[in-house]
Amino acid sequence: MADKKFYLLIDIGTGSSRVCLMDNLGKVYDLQHIPNEYQSDKNSGMLIDIPTFMKNLQSASKKVLSSFDNHISAITVSGARQTFFLTDENQKLLFGIPNIDSRGERFINDYVDNFIQIQNITTRGLSADFLAMKLVGLKHDRPELFAKVCSFTSLSETFALLFCNKLVIEYSQAVETQLFDLHTKNWNKNLLDIFGLTNIRLPTIVKTGTKFKVTNLDMLESFGISRQSNCDFVIGGADTQLAMRAITDSQDTSTLCLVSGTTSPVCIRSKEASSDTNCWLDLDLGGDDYVLEYNPGVTGLNYEYARQALLPETSYKEIEKDISLSGEQKVLANLTTQSFRKSTGVNGYGGWYMLPPFSKKITKKEIVGSVPLDIGFAISQKIKQLSKTVSNTKDTIIACGGGMNSQIIPQVVADITGRAVAIYSDFQEPSIIGCFNVANEAMGENNQNIQRPLRFKYQPHKNEKLLHCYHQWQEIGNNTVVKK
Repeated sequence: MADKKFYLLIDIGTGSSRVCLMDNLGKVYDLQHIPNEYQSDKNSGMLIDIPTFMKNLQSASKKVLSSFDNHISAITVSGARQTFFLTDENQKLLFGIPNIDSRGERFINDYVDNFIQIQNITTRGLSADFLAMKLVGLKHDRPELFAKVCSFTSLSETFALLFCNKLVIEYSQAVETQLFDLHTKNWNKNLLDIFGLTNIRLPTIVKTGTKFKVTNLDMLESFGISRQSNCDFVIGGADTQLAMRAITDSQDTSTLCLVSGTTSPVCIRSKEASSDTNCWLDLDLGGDDYVLEYNPGVTGLNYEYARQALLPETSYKEIEKDISLSGEQKVLANLTTQSFRKSTGVNGYGGWYMLPPFSKKITKKEIVGSVPLDIGFAISQKIKQLSKTVSNTKDTIIACGGGMNSQIIPQVVADITGRAVAIYSDFQEPSIIGCFNVANEAMGENNQNIQRPLRFKYQPHKNEKLLHCYHQWQEIGNNTVVKK
């Protein structure tokens, strides 16, 4: 035990968070899940209360470490993208703004004359998802809060500030601010002028794997770690990129990665930037490579909310056992948020579709069961779009995330795309495993010796009925009314 290294790994998602203890050989000692809490604000605003946020994470960490008395070598954090914490002029945390805050959407048209300029600099259309418009909305709705704001950091690098008093941000998170130039890979202060945010100080950008010595021993103790003076904080980064790091080598530019959870991005690394408007251009961990992300939008939440609303006492496994991929589908769903997004940036209406009149023979299971097909179709459509842009891809997709607990979704993807879908045994916590790989490498350990057994491999089948159903689904999406 004395020669082992132990890591506290924290993954903070949108709906929930995880705290995990692992050693340098990849053994998991404990893992605790906790739900995230948000405060509703006016005009579709959401805030994160710092004391509540910290109390929940500290409680989970103490449970993980309750019977552990060895030295913690390093702490690494993965954070959901587009969630930020704001600081005052003394670098004290004020509050967080989560990715689900959309208060800035009401003001997007105020910048219509700047749309092209913003697009050219950031390689992404103006959106309330990113920090810039969140701050614009906050400035309008909560001027008393905005007046205190001096700077910011991302969800994952908030812990560099807490543990080490370092106000920094990782490249994979900086691109989510819409204050960042994807071409120069640095901040663009002209964007601060455009958004009227010239009072905001921009944090230092650092690479994944950067190590800082933990200096706040009181914070260590609040997480259940003894007041040791030789613990490192290792910079992690964005959850999707860390999930990719869990399932592929950091230099792999030919494997398609499917990270299926709240959303289901299909990603591939690239040495070159892409101008394909179907993809979001991100930066990989460290900022050297790009990530081409083809994202159908909300997926897992649709499935969970449909189950809660219609079949709360029924498990996913029970719902899916009655789904036949080779049979006729009585109901089709179109619920993902990006699959049929128009060039105007407006989503069409979605919902459930069936031949009228409504038949009493249609069951709740068939209605809910249409959602995993919708997810599989939406992912498949994005894979097909990606394949038109990137030709040197492997035939097997590596998939991970909670969405891969479904047996329907990966099989639909395999059948529609003609590519096998491989899932490793540790697929359920990819961002945690990504944190582990980053921490272990930063601490001088060899990740190549750690075995990751294959759990499932879904082979593609020739399925004419499912393909016909996919084409029906596409037609529904393309012809849905746009105006809201």
